[in-house]
Amino acid sequence: MKADRVVVGLGGGIKHAVLGSNKLFNEGGSMKDLFPGHFKESEGHLREVWDTSLFVFDANILLNLYRYSDTTRSEFLRILEKIKNRAWLPHRAAEEYFNNRLSVIDQQEKSYDDTTKSINSLRSDLENARQHPFVSSGTMDKVSRVFEELCEELKNNKSVHTARISNDEIKDALASIFENRVGSPFEKDRLEELILEGEERYKQKIPPGFKDGSKSGDSEVFAEKCRKYGDLIVWSQVIDKAIESGKGVVLVTDDKKEDWWEKFKGKTVGPRPELVKEFKDRANNTFHMYQADRFLELARENLDEQVSDEVVEEIREVKRRDKLAHKRMREMEYLKRRKMEMSRLFEELERSKHIMMTYEEERHMLQQRLHELESVRNDMRHHKEHLLRDDIDNPEYEYIMKRYAALSDEYAQVKHGLENSSMKQQDMQMKMMELEKEVSNRMKIIEQENLAYS
Repeated sequence: MKADRVVVGLGGGIKHAVLGSNKLFNEGGSMKDLFPGHFKESEGHLREVWDTSLFVFDANILLNLYRYSDTTRSEFLRILEKIKNRAWLPHRAAEEYFNNRLSVIDQQEKSYDDTTKSINSLRSDLENARQHPFVSSGTMDKVSRVFEELCEELKNNKSVHTARISNDEIKDALASIFENRVGSPFEKDRLEELILEGEERYKQKIPPGFKDGSKSGDSEVFAEKCRKYGDLIVWSQVIDKAIESGKGVVLVTDDKKEDWWEKFKGKTVGPRPELVKEFKDRANNTFHMYQADRFLELARENLDEQVSDEVVEEIREVKRRDKLAHKRMREMEYLKRRKMEMSRLFEELERSKHIMMTYEEERHMLQQRLHELESVRNDMRHHKEHLLRDDIDNPEYEYIMKRYAALSDEYAQVKHGLENSSMKQQDMQMKMMELEKEVSNRMKIIEQENLAYS
């Protein structure tokens, strides 16, 4: 039997196979070539990567400079200055930096305010001599002087951040480093293509960016539609730059989401293998990715730069604080959703009680009317029987018969309405029982979660 040659596309790569005699023969290819994202570079090759690759920076790296101390920020900017001839900034990353710069400055201002409030609260507690904890007046005088110095220094440092709103030396330093090293924006047609591509990629959980799939993209404003696909736009601009320059890329990002990093048991293993593979298939070159602290450690090893352990540790501490803040934000969002769910259930339960009361009032009115009709019908029945016993033509008889028929019709309608109202009331009682059961279950779940969290 003659063999047929087919081409099968997998994840952007292509492999050739020969089908024949019910057997599948793969043409040659090493595991490292087929699965590059699962293998680490040798130290010698890694040094070559650092000597030849482009250094590409994400917006979060630039924004985090506002969160560092003066010493750490100076060290980081010094390293960027050293490699600026091979540094490059995707246009989307620059755009996100400018869109978020003022918000980050505002966050830092608030952190100073929060710290000052905490100091004043502690001072207020210590100054209350009538309750524990007790502090002697002598010690309190010393502590108060320290508190005043702290608050004054925090006030001065806050003013430095406030001044950056209009006179930002960090922005100026970055503008100098990335002079003529920022990518061009994508045309609207290209962005529309990426949005369509992104919809399919996110459905298939193809990195990067699918973790942003929950962001709304329904806005009529085109810039808002692009927000959902920001990571994919950055990624596409990075690959285009690599193809244009013919160089490998070292991407430095503090994005922690699983659509950039492969994680196992809470530990970051490295960049997603799919990213390394797609980069190799499309740009035919190497791709490496690091967070800020690891970037500085490797800069020390491969660029022969002096980077202190204290600087690296401070950057890690900022990452830990960000992680904790992100965790708290997710917890707050979760609690908000829980609160909204419980509020909805209580509102529905209250609404059901109101409907139950309406049905109860309706049933009471119908029952009362039914009794009235029954009484009138009985009186008319007795009167009709009396007229029949007299065995005489009575002009009142025909009127009574019509009236009796009309009352009987109304009686039947009221009885039917009463039965219908009773059925609705029973259905509503069942619904209320289900709602009360759901409320009880939700309360138990919340209580268990609170215990687990504690």
